[in-house]
Amino acid sequence: MKDLKFIAGQLRKPSGDFAPQIAEKMGIGNKPLYDLTLKSITFKDEDSILEIGFGSGTHFRELLSKANNLNLTGIDYSPEMTELATLNNKRYVESGQIELYTGNSNQLPFDDNSFNTLFCNMVIYFWENPEEHLNEIQRVLKPEGTFYTGMRTRRSMLDLPFTKYGFNLYTVTMWKEILISNGFKIAKVERKKDPAFDEFDKKVELESVCIAAKI
Repeated sequence: MKDLKFIAGQLRKPSGDFAPQIAEKMGIGNKPLYDLTLKSITFKDEDSILEIGFGSGTHFRELLSKANNLNLTGIDYSPEMTELATLNNKRYVESGQIELYTGNSNQLPFDDNSFNTLFCNMVIYFWENPEEHLNEIQRVLKPEGTFYTGMRTRRSMLDLPFTKYGFNLYTVTMWKEILISNGFKIAKVERKKDPAFDEFDKKVELESVCIAAKI
């Protein structure tokens, strides 16, 4: 039980000596979800994009290739992830094409109407009060901006025993209702079964979902 709580805590906020190892594992495990999210996003030249919870940032290069002159900003709760993602994307950070911050998404350090697109993957589980974060997301999105939620279905996440500790799991319907109740309009929902893998002595098959919502 102690190990499961430790894993859950590290997934919430990678820290200390274990942070790089956790980041690598998250990068591998969440690759199918990132693929679905990046496929779902409508990229336009010179768009301003914000990612909440970017982890190691190993996907940034692929993201920046989706259109010309994209400007990417990221904010992560973990200082270790900000440092690691900066090292992994040194050229883009030094050129100013990527700006990375440490902080919480219920207090975003950005001006109103700053971004065309905002997305997060596997982050909403750790929001104690989702409305605080969604209010901030609405504030920093430009008119007609889009917020993409990358998540796994509640049923499939229950196959991972550490989700009992500090994870607020949602069905797709539940999260759509939360978005709508906080002023968003659902634009589309994309779903895809991830490849099965062995974890905790059993076969696990997660289902990735990306929900696009407009303000």
